[in-house]
Amino acid sequence: METWSAHQLYNDAKHRFKDIEKASSLRSYAQFLIDKNLPVIFSLKHLAKINDLNYSFLRLTVERRRESSNYRMYAVKKRAGGRRFIHSVTKKLLKVQTFINTEILQYCLPHPSSFAFHPSGGIRRCAEQHCSARWMFQFDILNFFHAINEVEVFNIFTGLGYRPLVAFEMARICTTTHVPNHLKPLLFRKSNNTPYNFYANKSGAIGVLPQGAPTSPMLANLVAKKLDEELSSFVRKHGFTYTRYADDITISAVDLPDNLSIGEIHRSVISIIRRCKFRENIKKTRVAGPGSKKLVLGLLVDGDKPRISREMYKRIDRNLHALEKYPIADVAKYEGFDSSFGFFNHVSGLVAFTKDVDTERWEKFKKRIDGIELPWESKLVT
Repeated sequence: METWSAHQLYNDAKHRFKDIEKASSLRSYAQFLIDKNLPVIFSLKHLAKINDLNYSFLRLTVERRRESSNYRMYAVKKRAGGRRFIHSVTKKLLKVQTFINTEILQYCLPHPSSFAFHPSGGIRRCAEQHCSARWMFQFDILNFFHAINEVEVFNIFTGLGYRPLVAFEMARICTTTHVPNHLKPLLFRKSNNTPYNFYANKSGAIGVLPQGAPTSPMLANLVAKKLDEELSSFVRKHGFTYTRYADDITISAVDLPDNLSIGEIHRSVISIIRRCKFRENIKKTRVAGPGSKKLVLGLLVDGDKPRISREMYKRIDRNLHALEKYPIADVAKYEGFDSSFGFFNHVSGLVAFTKDVDTERWEKFKKRIDGIELPWESKLVT
């Protein structure tokens, strides 16, 4: 990140523009961002210089003329069925997105009820909030990342203090219109009215967050802050507990108020989700009462601390046993994965899932997965 004096900026600007008012405005803008420990960015050209990138590359990106060149899109199998579409970011765009994430977004605090994508969160900490609850209501936000558009991202950057044009350009850099066909209606929602008119947009498409970009997780958290605030306000009135981990919403209670039915709780939460411009995934709405199994992010919370279920341990052990005994391509195909690499990443994720909850078992799983011979690694040996 650049380091310099706001006074030096004022003197240089006064000399260059011969305009004290303009020089003072630039100094105030810079000092405001410096005081918030944020990088000062005056223009797209300045952003390109900071990141040692060609200006024309960023300009074409902002103009939406590099959409298919900037991202490689692929599908991965969801644990509960269906497919999730991931955007793999190309090297040059990844560089500037990483800068925005590291130097700007990581200095922003999400809502205390949000537990994903930041160092003080985590799956275990999220699940701990619901231990020993007798009632649990769970909701899933439909197309969480793709439901957040460039207008909302623009508002995040202007809220941090960036000038509208710079905020717009960074919003374009952090969003995309390159999405699967079934998600294209999200680019043309009636709510997509823009508070700006900087670049001509003949198509009318408004970009959304790409799942896979380094900027998307924290931007999603910041945009969802209004949702977190409204749901937190709702649960406080009734003595409930609320958490959100990315698109997973959990509300729990020891007892339910006499004047509030299960249906009323459900309808109230859905109403808040929709009012905050999200939509619930009706297939993943669940209610668990006394005596029912209660899982939060795959962890059992029926005791005083979260624990991993026997089914999860068996699943990991079964996958590792298959990888130890059979060719990875055969196992991946049997498990319904398109690629060996994708399946191995899936199993690695399951193993990593156990680390914070059961270190001893994780060490055993880790030793086994590290011992598996991978075909793409052997090809690298010369």
